[in-house]
Amino acid sequence: MKGHLSAQTVMQTWRVLTVEQRTGAVERVTWKAIVIGLILVIGITVAGCFSAFLRYDLIGTGHLPRCALFPVMVLAALNGVSKWLFGKPLLTRAELLTIYCTVLVMTGIPGQQYADYLYLGLIAPIYFANPRNMPELLQYDINWLPYIPDWLVPSKDPRSGVIAWVMEGMPEGARIPWQAWVLPLAIWTVFFVALFTAHLVIAAALRRQWADNEKLTFPLAQIPVEVADERRLVAAARNPLFWFGFLIPTVIYILRALHLYYPTFPNVNIYPNWGALFQNRPLDVLNYMPFNLYFDMIGITYFVATDVGFSFWFFWVVRRLQMVARSAMGLSDHQQPLEQQSIGGLFALFLMHAYIARHYFRDFFRRALKGERGETDGEPLPPRALVLLSLLTVGGIIVWSVVVARLALLWAVLLFVVHFIWRIMLTRMVAEAGLFVFWTPIPITNFFMRVFGRDLVGTPNIVAMNMIGSKISDSATDVTAQALQGLKIAQLGGLSQRQIFGLMWTSLLISILTCHPTCLHIIYTTAVPKMGWWTRGYPRGMATTMLNQLAQDLRMPTAHYIHLLAGALVTMVLTWLRWQFLWWLFHPLGYAASNAVSWFGDRYGFSIFLGWLAKALVMWFGGIRLWHFFKPFMLGMVLGNTAVLFVLLLVHFFFPTNEVVVIE
Repeated sequence: MKGHLSAQTVMQTWRVLTVEQRTGAVERVTWKAIVIGLILVIGITVAGCFSAFLRYDLIGTGHLPRCALFPVMVLAALNGVSKWLFGKPLLTRAELLTIYCTVLVMTGIPGQQYADYLYLGLIAPIYFANPRNMPELLQYDINWLPYIPDWLVPSKDPRSGVIAWVMEGMPEGARIPWQAWVLPLAIWTVFFVALFTAHLVIAAALRRQWADNEKLTFPLAQIPVEVADERRLVAAARNPLFWFGFLIPTVIYILRALHLYYPTFPNVNIYPNWGALFQNRPLDVLNYMPFNLYFDMIGITYFVATDVGFSFWFFWVVRRLQMVARSAMGLSDHQQPLEQQSIGGLFALFLMHAYIARHYFRDFFRRALKGERGETDGEPLPPRALVLLSLLTVGGIIVWSVVVARLALLWAVLLFVVHFIWRIMLTRMVAEAGLFVFWTPIPITNFFMRVFGRDLVGTPNIVAMNMIGSKISDSATDVTAQALQGLKIAQLGGLSQRQIFGLMWTSLLISILTCHPTCLHIIYTTAVPKMGWWTRGYPRGMATTMLNQLAQDLRMPTAHYIHLLAGALVTMVLTWLRWQFLWWLFHPLGYAASNAVSWFGDRYGFSIFLGWLAKALVMWFGGIRLWHFFKPFMLGMVLGNTAVLFVLLLVHFFFPTNEVVVIE
């Protein structure tokens, strides 16, 4: 009887879950949520552009962006007030999640994924083509202007007001030269709309395999789902542990902000290091080992699988030990060889995951060819539509690069093959490991220069790849990762994924178009020398990079190719061992991420360690029940970190200081 009741209970539970999933999959998005979401998109785009250019406070950085989560937190709080006063909430759970998804996908546009690079990236190569502005050009007798098509930039005269006013300031009484920007921005808008649409299509194609078949946990998606669920949020808010976690980052960042504005006020150092402990080689490379505290990373790591959290801090330590070993051998160039290991690891991971998904994609393309819909009622688009869209967008990007930017077909194909491979693996990092922020190793153009060398690539292609690559290389916030999270949240929230897909595309388009007048106003009314610290340095940095690639053969030594292959081999072995042994702790994602950029592990490694340690101890002593007991504390820490930093970023914008509030 007991077994019979147990089986019956399981079947009833299964029916409830499947009915809820099917019903939820067709729940329609309301106009109220659409309007609120798109108003936020416009407001965040305008505010984000001003903040990014003038303060370099990036309100939308990362894959749990504060400018998306904080408004949902405020709206959820207003829901509580409305229910108390009027007996019903302002917005439903589905509407809150719709708003979050609408904002989530565009958070990088007014910052590091678009605005920071596009406008100044069209000024820099023209302004610094004049030896008066860049005397180093005379040393090498280099002129890249003939290789830049007229229609890609607002002017090719470094002395014209269109170019010079951005760098040197606009004269009194002068007007912003809007007309000069109409053609180039129209051309670049076509490129970016196609590019971001391709990212959305890739996310839609990956969703079923990663979310349903492989059952990735999407740790970052759990946070807005918790906030939007009234029952869960109220239960958390009644728990003292939630507020204890909420107050830790809140109090600490308020104290740090007071110190920024009033230096005599005591500071709380959340970026400590152990100083210069070692005087001689090889251990001197361990000096100033950082122990940074990022409260959101600590909290999020509590929600990821134990082996994933372990691997990310473990391979950070392994990276440091590799530096010790190299130093003992008399080597001092650590960054490039380790980067090559990560690059090899990313390529290997892509191939391994493609192998895992081979049956899924074989069936996917079979259904696309036959026009079968299959089980696509809850999917963003049918397989045939996704395939056609991918061919149209990716093909359009390549054609644009060849015809408009004058990049040779071979290099255009290679550029975007590598671009999409790296972005897919970044998306995997976010979906499985819950990384708040992650950078792919180096700009793809730099990678090509190291692998193939200047002479093989050729001057016209180097210039064309810099014009394109400089605007698509930063991966701190990525559309593919955001879109896949949005689709997963739609699934969890019972929303129509097709409507969410269309809404995310609309959000991207509106944000791009909003950036144009906003950013042009900013760059002409505030000259580059008066902007934030990063935007001040980017134009010359872009020109210097292009000069170095044209003037020197940057091909890497043979040993670095070995590191590239070794990184791929180690990753494949780690992946195979993980497939073979359930107890295997060393996750290949941790290895591939640890060497990607030099500062990733140093910046976040210790916080990941703390989050992993907390979860490991909790699971060791109390199992899943104790994990649930401390879950409100970690959720409170993440939400407190989001709230206090968003508010402080607003304060910092209107009352600037010489320092940024938080380092990403």
